[in-house]
Amino acid sequence: MVVEDNSVYRNAIVSSLNKSDGFTCIAEASTSDQAMRALEAESADPDIILLDLEMPGTHGLDAIAPLLELAPRSRIIILTQSDRESHILQSITRRASGYLLKTATRSEILNGIREVHDGGASIDPKVAHIALKLIRRIQPDSPPEDDDQLLTARELDVLQLLSDGYVKKEIAEKLELSPHGVDKRMRRIYDKLQVQNVAAAVATAVRNGWI
Repeated sequence: MVVEDNSVYRNAIVSSLNKSDGFTCIAEASTSDQAMRALEAESADPDIILLDLEMPGTHGLDAIAPLLELAPRSRIIILTQSDRESHILQSITRRASGYLLKTATRSEILNGIREVHDGGASIDPKVAHIALKLIRRIQPDSPPEDDDQLLTARELDVLQLLSDGYVKKEIAEKLELSPHGVDKRMRRIYDKLQVQNVAAAVATAVRNGWI
């Protein structure tokens, strides 16, 4: 599902998705409210929701929680012009699985969707840099995890590269692992830190000074 109020940009994204192998845009909306109505009517059940932020009606940030409540198996990728710190931080804390800027190329957007669909996260490198600066300014809400919860050196390597904006395939190449090996370590990271996505894992690691 593509949720975007700029009809020209929305049509371009929808067209790119429908012309690409493995992708089908099953629904589109010009506002968050329209998207929520479509989900309420069960006329759409998307794997991925591409969500703009600044639209008429409900702001994209305020739509994340109700969209996920209506479509709990869906994952949300923010696709926006905004690189404002507050937007980035709130998107992460409200459980968006990705944050891409509209300056991203067609292939970067498609790769980002694939990463999120496969259980990872997709964060624009510029956004990842801003997010890390933000997280480092946040005081930890709880003491560091017990020793048995600490990540292995290899798991920290994976998490560091994810925080730097690398995608799964690139991480596998850099660390000389298989994509399956990266997936396995990501699942262990999630289990150890008791988080649901990469953004939350990175936030925990930075707060505890692990990366």
